[in-house]
Amino acid sequence: MKYLLTLVLSVALLLSACGESTFYSHSMTLEDGIWSHGDTFENEFTVTDTSARFDLVLDIVHLRNYPFQNIYMNIHTHFPADTQVTDLLSIDLADRAGNWHGNCRGEECDLRVYLQQNVGFKDPGTYRVDFDQYTRREDLRGISSFTFKILPRE
Repeated sequence: MKYLLTLVLSVALLLSACGESTFYSHSMTLEDGIWSHGDTFENEFTVTDTSARFDLVLDIVHLRNYPFQNIYMNIHTHFPADTQVTDLLSIDLADRAGNWHGNCRGEECDLRVYLQQNVGFKDPGTYRVDFDQYTRREDLRGISSFTFKILPRE
């Protein structure tokens, strides 16, 4: 029994060491898989090292019965100097034939989207990145969750 416990703890430690290194990570789970116009996915983080480089990632979990090929969203970036930039983004969740991108298991599909790679932050301070849906529907059905991550470049 002692050897089994040691083996289990060793495997758990090894698996946790293989995890993804993150500078920032925040998730939003959408109740009943509905993303309404009023639901803004807000993210706030502080940058001190302006020489560091990062990948900005959005992980999306959606249902297989999501009714569209893509999803439109606005990304509002707020900089420390009180300036803001808004970008409209269309993310393809499926190809034209209806085959889902990403990994699908059961009724859900996971898709990782690299928003920017090898990016640096020019100014130290507090940044905010907000996402809101930009479709013609008040309630967008079939989106389960989002996770915004900032991954350090190695």
